[in-house]
Amino acid sequence: VLLREVQALTLHRGQYTTSRRTAAVPQLQCTGGTAGCSRVPEVVQCYNKGWDGYDVQWQCKADLENTYRFGQIEVSCEGYDYPDDPYILRGSCSLLFRLELTEEGERKVKNSGSFGSGYYQSRKDSSDSGAGAIVIIVVLVLAFGVYKLFLSNQQPQQSFDDSDGFTRPSWQSQQAPPPPGFKSSFT
Repeated sequence: VLLREVQALTLHRGQYTTSRRTAAVPQLQCTGGTAGCSRVPEVVQCYNKGWDGYDVQWQCKADLENTYRFGQIEVSCEGYDYPDDPYILRGSCSLLFRLELTEEGERKVKNSGSFGSGYYQSRKDSSDSGAGAIVIIVVLVLAFGVYKLFLSNQQPQQSFDDSDGFTRPSWQSQQAPPPPGFKSSFT
């Protein structure tokens, strides 16, 4: 069949394409989108809307709730004798599509917090929790740095007294030792 002459395709969930040169694939293949792939329609019809000089332009329709719509679509058919053959094997077409939320669907997600498969909401939450974990790690590293800089007990600095050859802490030459946690280098 000449691809340009195909006026409509009817594709079914759970059914596979016919094949001659390649392996059969599912007629409907969801590739993601904001609505996820939990609501793949039972039947999709795609209509030939014209030729752009390179490929057929398709418009695909299905019985979807008002909260869903097709995003990016791609109709793929097996060339009869070779990959770019303008003649295709009858029944070999499949549809790759993204399922997106409509504005109404996005409002429902924001208002209810759980909608459909929860894909949209869980993807948003996981990115927020990942950012939160990074912030916590940065704050902990900064707190540890402040602790090490100002509050950790360090060994007093050693100075050499050439008169008797013994090593003494620098604070022993003073009247009293510095308070705990105070770096002697700040005196």
